[in-house]
Amino acid sequence: MKHVFVAGDAYSTRFFDLALENDEELSLYPSIQVASYHAANFALIMRDAGLSGLGILPGNTLLISTFSMEPIKDRPVLIRQEGQFLVRIATEVNPVECLFTTTRETDDPLVLPSENIRIVGVVSGILSDLNA
Repeated sequence: MKHVFVAGDAYSTRFFDLALENDEELSLYPSIQVASYHAANFALIMRDAGLSGLGILPGNTLLISTFSMEPIKDRPVLIRQEGQFLVRIATEVNPVECLFTTTRETDDPLVLPSENIRIVGVVSGILSDLNA
């Protein structure tokens, strides 16, 4: 088994703060155990229902990998813009602008200039509510 640190809460409907500056700081957070073969670098707890159409529910733990061997198109990713973060589906990614969506029709798609963002992780696994 491998320990993965739970870095905080995640949202798809609003940007949030997250302390990911260095691994030493991350090690101060609680951890969960995952299979040793998993590529997750850290975990986040989903706090809204914006990705429920993918089976990601509030309270689920998102395992986040900082790299992906597969294309990220149409996958949930962790985006950083001006020091804040957001988890959304990478619907369109190109050098000019990127389109990020949720699975709820009530949430507006988010178009961001590619030069102003960084995709810092991809959701590589989902665990059910750990408190259940």
